[in-house]
Amino acid sequence: MKEFFYRPENAWVGDVIPYYEDGEFKLFYLHGWRSNYREGLEHGWHLLGTKDFVNYREDGACQIEGGTGHILKVDDIYHMFYCIFPEGKQFACHAISKDLRTWEPIPEDTFGPDGEIYELADWRDPFVFWNEEEGQYWMLIAALAKGSTNRKGCTGLLSSKDLKHWEYREPLYAPNLHVGAHECPDLFRMGDWWYLIYSSYTGRFGTFYRMSQSLNGPWITPQEEAFDGRAYYAAKSVSDGQKRYLFGWNPTKDDDLFGWNPPKASGKDYDTWDWGGNMIVHEIIQRPDGTLGVNVPKTVDSAFTEQLPTNFEGIAGDWSITDDVLLCESPYAFAGCITQEELPDQCKISTTVRFSGSTQGLGFMLRAGESLDFAYYITLEPQRSRITFRGPIMQSEEGGKTFPYDVELERPFKLLPEHEYELKVFIDGTICEIYVGGDVAMSARMYDIQHGKLALFVSQGAAEFKQVNIEMLGA
Repeated sequence: MKEFFYRPENAWVGDVIPYYEDGEFKLFYLHGWRSNYREGLEHGWHLLGTKDFVNYREDGACQIEGGTGHILKVDDIYHMFYCIFPEGKQFACHAISKDLRTWEPIPEDTFGPDGEIYELADWRDPFVFWNEEEGQYWMLIAALAKGSTNRKGCTGLLSSKDLKHWEYREPLYAPNLHVGAHECPDLFRMGDWWYLIYSSYTGRFGTFYRMSQSLNGPWITPQEEAFDGRAYYAAKSVSDGQKRYLFGWNPTKDDDLFGWNPPKASGKDYDTWDWGGNMIVHEIIQRPDGTLGVNVPKTVDSAFTEQLPTNFEGIAGDWSITDDVLLCESPYAFAGCITQEELPDQCKISTTVRFSGSTQGLGFMLRAGESLDFAYYITLEPQRSRITFRGPIMQSEEGGKTFPYDVELERPFKLLPEHEYELKVFIDGTICEIYVGGDVAMSARMYDIQHGKLALFVSQGAAEFKQVNIEMLGA
């Protein structure tokens, strides 16, 4: 079965460098090869074309061997800024093209950190834009600022009038939060706000954003700073003039790097998150207060049109089941119902949920068995204001002994009783993409259970599930 969420044959999508022109998204990305499931060192730039994030045209390699960067067009010339890593050092590089396909590197434009404002270490992922206020170009770069502790990760800043000669300036954003550099910086304006995006692999792992009403700051940290959870990284954005989209990757799990996967766990659910995986596109949503959320792009959502039967039967608790609504009141216990049909390997599941004020949990069980325990749980937890994802081992005594944490993945979300919330889940083999309320996303992977049914549950409360649909890709 061909995967719906894009990855190249026998390889993986690394960091995406999106560009939009003439009605098409030109998606440059780091083409990641792997040997014996280890991260490959050949990160060549490859190019995809798409208009809908469903159908892709592969344009192949771009003659550039290097790391993440940025594309901009000045007059009739395309400028690519990227990074290289010779002998353990890091440098920013420059290449030009007239057609986005044939690139001419400019070796004399290669440069590294200055050693005064910035440490002689991290120096990668350049992002370049025209600063209208200053009348010159700004480059943001993943760097380490000089400092008294190891928390030196920053978004470095340089300026230029000609895209060749760059002046080192104080960092745009250096909060002393992260030990590692602020990877894959991205910047855009939406309405009255500027937004700075970066990814970090130290402390909290993910893609984050900051907001400011001026390029000079201050850069405000919103109450929820991440676009997604642990299974989404290195995301960068681009606008088509109407909407803005975020391009990241859902990582695979092909290695047990630290030996933390329990020896008796023969599967891969608890292996180490890898570098690279499948490309995931979120639509960026701006809320009235200026904060950002994400939702599934409409073209992805509407690609699933072939509706499958969903015949539910109660397994635990007292369920009222009609064609349109499943309702259960179970104030003191767990209750669940399950479909008679198996879940397809590739599908979209959707519903609208509502719950009572005392409800402790409700949601989906994916690839569930009749006993309603061996499954992947997507749980809305109103009392804790979060959405969680748990794999099957967490339901066992052995899993409880092995793992010292409560859940595998979680996203904060204020859940109010007697309100309706839209829940959409996209399954693509091992990939699981979850969207709640139209502006919160959580990515996950599901390896060890490959077959099963859809089940609904409510724990210690009352819940209503309206219009539960399972849909496959249209012809």
